[in-house]
Amino acid sequence: MAFVEPYSAKASLLPTLLLRGRLIPQEIHLTPEKIVIKTWGFFWLSHMDEEIPWEKIAGYHYHSGWFWDGIEIQTRGQKSNTIGCLPKSAGRTIKASLERMKE
Repeated sequence: MAFVEPYSAKASLLPTLLLRGRLIPQEIHLTPEKIVIKTWGFFWLSHMDEEIPWEKIAGYHYHSGWFWDGIEIQTRGQKSNTIGCLPKSAGRTIKASLERMKE
């Protein structure tokens, strides 16, 4: 696994509201050890963190939309994890990190 620069991004508010019916956008954090997708609950009172170690990643699907991107990460032995409504620049940066994982 190639070295991964720490990176964080947040989904855009407008598509999160329109497409997911939620007021609080998801967040994604990339570290050299793992990927964490954070989904907030009602009024930031709770959150669910989906931790994905790099060595468990089996593949991914990058969904490029006209305005926003989405990424679905498949893992070995676990369910797939999805983050959508990402700004185009954040989606491309995360995709590049996942591509480097194959090296």
